[in-house]
Amino acid sequence: MRLHDAARAFAAESFGARFPYVFALHDEGGHPHVHLTVRALGSDGTRLNPRKADLEVWRQRFAQALRDRRVEAEASPRRARGVRCRAEPMPVRKMRERWSEQDGRGPRVRINSHQRNGPSQRTAAPWEAKQTERRERIRRWLTVEAIALSRSARREDRALGLALRGYIRRFSTLKDRQMTLIRPDDERRPTDHQREL
Repeated sequence: MRLHDAARAFAAESFGARFPYVFALHDEGGHPHVHLTVRALGSDGTRLNPRKADLEVWRQRFAQALRDRRVEAEASPRRARGVRCRAEPMPVRKMRERWSEQDGRGPRVRINSHQRNGPSQRTAAPWEAKQTERRERIRRWLTVEAIALSRSARREDRALGLALRGYIRRFSTLKDRQMTLIRPDDERRPTDHQREL
């Protein structure tokens, strides 16, 4: 399988004989994926200590290994796709799924004191301004590209520019997980027993 071959090539290139590794291919419900485990202690005694930039390089290399095997893959960062929040942690997702299987309702959410009074009285966290600024920069850059494509003489470019404009509209309305918990003016105000949990 091409995914298996891409994972093998990526692991050999990235870790080689220096850091022993093992990987397994799963195809659960039409969602093929690879689990790769790398030993942190290298054969030369050094420890593997990846930084954030290393993880991004690895994602890019794996996507390239997939593309080399004619599998469409892209390794764009979340912020470039308009996603501000990280994926839901696996333990939280499993707990939510178990809860909803038991009684058909979702789990109760603890509402912090700054969220109880609604968005108008909520104080912004220090990192939110930086996230908003970065998001706006990306949106502006995408808008410039969409305009340039829409002015192209090539019909395919104009169609791509139109599709990019639609993406920008959706990109502008995406919210992070915390903001989805805060709805304006009692639209979804938690009950008292939900606040206590």
